[in-house]
Amino acid sequence: MSSQSATTRFIVPPRQGEPGVRRRHPVLVFVQRVSPSQGWATFAILAVTLSIVSESITAAEWVDIPGLTSTMLLASLVGLGLAKIRVPWILMHIAGLALGALFILWKASSMVDGESLGDRMGELFDRLDVWYDAAVGGGISTDLLPFVMLLLIAAWLLGFFSSWFIFRWNNVWVAVVLAGIAILTNLSFLPDQFAARFFLFMLMAMLLVVRMDSMRKHEVWRRLKIDFTPTSSWLTLHASLWFSLLVLSAAALLPLKVIVSDPIADLWRTGRTPVARVETVFTRLFSTLPSRKDTMGRFFGKTLPFMGKISFGGDIVAWADTEYPSYWLSQTYNYYTSQGWIASGTERLDVGPSLLPPPSIDNRRRQDMEQTVQLSFDSRKFLSGGGFDWVSRPATVESLDPREFVITLNDPSIDAWYPVEIQQLAQEFRIEITQPRLEPADVFVAGRLPEDLVLLELTEDDDGDVDTIKLQRKAQIAPDLVAWLFKDSLPQNAQYGVISMVSVATDDDLRGANAEYNSFISDHYLQLPPTLPERVRNKAEEIAGGLDNPMDKALAIQDYLRGPEFTYSQDIDAPPRETDGRETDGVDHFLFVSKEGYSDYFGSAMTVMLRAVGVPARLAAGYAPGEFEPNSEMRFIKDSDSHGWAQAYFPEYGWIDFEPTPNWPEHERVLPESIFVDLPPGFGENDPLEVNINDLLDPAAEGFEEEGAGGGAGFANLPFDVTRFLVPTAIVVGTLAVIALLARFLWNLGLGGFSTEERLYAKMSRLGFIAGLRRRPHQTPWEYALVIGQAVPSAADGVRHISARYAAARYGRHATQNDDDPDDVAVDELNTAWNHARWSLIGRAFGRLAPMRSSRQPAQAR
Repeated sequence: MSSQSATTRFIVPPRQGEPGVRRRHPVLVFVQRVSPSQGWATFAILAVTLSIVSESITAAEWVDIPGLTSTMLLASLVGLGLAKIRVPWILMHIAGLALGALFILWKASSMVDGESLGDRMGELFDRLDVWYDAAVGGGISTDLLPFVMLLLIAAWLLGFFSSWFIFRWNNVWVAVVLAGIAILTNLSFLPDQFAARFFLFMLMAMLLVVRMDSMRKHEVWRRLKIDFTPTSSWLTLHASLWFSLLVLSAAALLPLKVIVSDPIADLWRTGRTPVARVETVFTRLFSTLPSRKDTMGRFFGKTLPFMGKISFGGDIVAWADTEYPSYWLSQTYNYYTSQGWIASGTERLDVGPSLLPPPSIDNRRRQDMEQTVQLSFDSRKFLSGGGFDWVSRPATVESLDPREFVITLNDPSIDAWYPVEIQQLAQEFRIEITQPRLEPADVFVAGRLPEDLVLLELTEDDDGDVDTIKLQRKAQIAPDLVAWLFKDSLPQNAQYGVISMVSVATDDDLRGANAEYNSFISDHYLQLPPTLPERVRNKAEEIAGGLDNPMDKALAIQDYLRGPEFTYSQDIDAPPRETDGRETDGVDHFLFVSKEGYSDYFGSAMTVMLRAVGVPARLAAGYAPGEFEPNSEMRFIKDSDSHGWAQAYFPEYGWIDFEPTPNWPEHERVLPESIFVDLPPGFGENDPLEVNINDLLDPAAEGFEEEGAGGGAGFANLPFDVTRFLVPTAIVVGTLAVIALLARFLWNLGLGGFSTEERLYAKMSRLGFIAGLRRRPHQTPWEYALVIGQAVPSAADGVRHISARYAAARYGRHATQNDDDPDDVAVDELNTAWNHARWSLIGRAFGRLAPMRSSRQPAQAR
C-alpha cells in the first residue's frame, strides 16, 4: 500500500483585534509633506511675533486699514510654501512678490468706489497717478490710499521674507531684524504707552531665536548620532521664556540713564540726517496722517500741509534773553495749494559773525534787537525774533527766487495759475506770434516784455513754430529772506546770538503806508490757485472789501477769525480728500465746514483772505514769544508754543505779524520798558547758560491746555517718572499670570477625579517622560520606580514611596472597597516624597539639555 504525502496549507486568520497594515489618512499624509523641518511650533512663534508688529500698527490708528495682520500671516504662509519647493530661489521670490502684488491690488481696490472691479482698478490707478505727480513735482498730497498700500506692501514683504529665510535657509535673524525695524519705526512716532508692545515683541523674538537654535542643534546631534530627548526643545523654550520675562521686566522697571559719548552722538546725528530728509518728504506726501506723539522741537520744512490731530507737550525747547516779546520765526511759505503751503525755490547765501546778510530796504520803524537763544535739542535750523540781521555762528540764509512762468501757446489751461499780467501776455503772444514778422521769434518776444521780465528760453515744435515761452521775473534789489540755518548742526544746549530787526510801527504808521507793490512781491504773495472756491473770495470781500487801506483790511480779517464763530482745537480731523466730487480746499473747509482748528488753519485762512482782497501776505511758522520767567529774566519757549501766524507786507515797513488765532494774545509792536538785566559780556557765544531750567519752573504753575503733564501725586518724589513703566509692567505681569495659569491647566489636564496616589503617580510619570525616563507599557509601578531610582538616585526614595502607595491603592485588597481618602499624615508623606522626587527629576531634565555622545555603537555596527 502506498501512501501519498500531501502538503496541507494552513491559513491562520488574524486574531480579533490584531492590527493589520495601517493606512494613514490622506490629510495626515499631506500635513506631513508640507510640514516644515523646523516644526509647526516655529511657524506659530513667528506668526505671533508678526502679529504683535501688525497689531502695534493697527492700534496706532494711522489710517483705517483692513486686514493688515491677515496680509502678513498670508505672506508668511506663502513664504513657507514656496520655501519647500526646491527650485532656484530667485524664481520663488518672483512668484512670491507677484502673488503679493496681485493680493495688494485686490485689497486696495476694495477701498475705492466703483461698480465693477475694472472701475475700481481705474479709480485706484488714477489716484496713484495724482499722488505720483505730487511726489515728483514737490507738491502736497492728502490722499492716504497710497499710504495704505505702502503698509500692505511692507506687511507682505515682512511676512514673506521672514518666513522664507527661516524655513528655506534656517536664518532667523533676518526675520527678527526686519520685524524689529518695523515695530521700532512705528513706536518711534507713538506715545510711551504703546511701548509695552515692544517688550512682548522681544519676548517672542527671543523664543524664536532659541527655538531655531535648538532645532539646529538637534539636526547636528542626529548627524553625529548623539542621544537626546526630542522634547528638550520644549524645555529650552520653557527656560528661555522665564529668563526672557525676567530680563524684560527688569528692563521695563529700572530707570536707566543712557550715557552716550560725543563721537557716538555725532555719528548718530550724521546717520540721522538722510532719515530726517525722508521724514520731510513723508510728511509732504501723507500730510493728513494724525500726530500721535508729543514732538520735541518742531522746526518747519519746505511744506506745511493741512494736517489732522497734532499734539505738543510742555517741555522747554528753548530759552532766550531778549527785550522784545517777538515771534520766533523758523520758516515762511509763499505758495498756496488746496492741500497746504509750499516754500518755493530759494538761493542760499552765507552769513556769519563777520559776514552780514544783504541789507533790507523795508526797515522803516524797525529796531535792531540783540537776542541770545539756547536750544534744548540738536538742530541746524535756528530761530530769529524778526527780520534777520546778524548771527554769531556760521550760517546760511535762504532768499526766495524770482518766479518763473512757462507759457504754452497750444495749451492756455495753465494760464489761470499765473498773475493777470502774465495771462494777458500769453493771450497777446498766441495772437501775434503767428503773424508774419521779420525778426526772429526770441527777439520778437523779448521786445514785448516789460522791464521786470526776462526771456529765459523759447522752444519750437517740429514745424518751426513757437511752442513754449519761459519767462522769469527780475530779482528785487534786496533779497526776500524766508529761512535760515547753521552751517553745521548746533549741539544740544549750545547758544547762539542773533540780531533781529523788530518792527515798532504803530497801526497809524501802517495805515499811511504805500499800497503799491513791486512785481516780485505780487507774483509770490498775491498768488492763489484757480481752484479756490469762490465763496472764500466773497467772504473776504464781505469782511474787508469796503475798507480803503491794507492795515484796516488786515485788522478786520484778524478780528473776524478771532471771533466766536471759530474754535481753537488741536484734536481735529484733516480735511477730506474730496468734497462734492472735487478736491477739498483746506481754507474753504475751515471757514465754512469745520470752523475749528489750530494756528496753522487760522494763519492760513487770514493769509488767503488777505490775498483775495489784494494785500500781499504769507504764512509764517515757528514759535510764539514764550513766557517770561522773572527769576532768570528770560523767556521760556515750550513745545506748546509751536505756532503759525500771518504776515502782511507793507512797503518800506516790511513784513508785519498778525495773530488770527483766538486763544493767543494779539501781537503788540511796541518796545516795553526794560525788564531785563543786562547779561555779562560774551553771553550767547560759547558757554552754556549757567542756569538750571527745571529749577526756574514753578511746580505749582498751571499745566498746559492741550497736553497736560502726566504723573500722579503719589510718585512726585521719585527720581524718575514711574508712571511710564506701569503699563508695560502690568502687561508683563499679566502675561506671566496667563502663562502660569495655562501651564498649570495643561499640567493638571486629565487628572480630575484621581485619588491623591493616582494623581502624584501620573505627575511622576509625566515628569519622568520629560526627563527621558519614559514608562514602558509592560512595566509595573515597582519596576518603573526601580528604573527612575537607578537613573536618579536622589529621587529613589520618593518614587518608591509614591509607587508603593499607588500600587496599593490601585491593585491592593482595598482597591475595590469604598475606603476614605488617605489621612492627613499619609498625604503629608506623599507630598514630601513628591517634592523630593520632583526636583530631582527636573534637574535630570535640564541636565539632558547638554548632549553627550552615546557610549553605545550604532545599531548596524553591533
